[in-house]
Amino acid sequence: MKKDIKIRKAKEIDIEDIERIHKSCIQKTNAKIYDQKVIGEWIEPINFQNIKKQFESTKWFVLEKDNKIVGFAQIALDDDSIYQINIDTEYQKQGLGVLLYKFLEKEFKKNNTEKINLNSTLNAIDFYKQLGFKEIKPIKLKLKTQEVKMVKMEKLL
Repeated sequence: MKKDIKIRKAKEIDIEDIERIHKSCIQKTNAKIYDQKVIGEWIEPINFQNIKKQFESTKWFVLEKDNKIVGFAQIALDDDSIYQINIDTEYQKQGLGVLLYKFLEKEFKKNNTEKINLNSTLNAIDFYKQLGFKEIKPIKLKLKTQEVKMVKMEKLL
């Protein structure tokens, strides 16, 4: 890994950065594909308390570049799933998402995972295909009144 880049387990002190990056990705990257009503409902539950609660049931990692958190990932080893990989919009298209994914794949391999599952946003399908994931079927993530169209994907290890 490049010396100015570090991936580590997320801590509570990192939650504000995780929240900022997640909201920014939805408002800037996903908003290019999804309707504004969907975007509004999507970011609503993203807050400190909600993320902190999810720290209890899933593993979170942050990616630092030059000692600044510029990306994060959330996984669940017990169900072989990647919940999300997000890179700060100012740092996208620099290979950081690939670095973070490769780190996660090692975590899954250490856990003897045979197949990684994820639900991809429509704008991230090509990213995951480049990493070896295959599309399984279209799905919808239900929000309060809106739905986020996504694609279930998987990769055999």
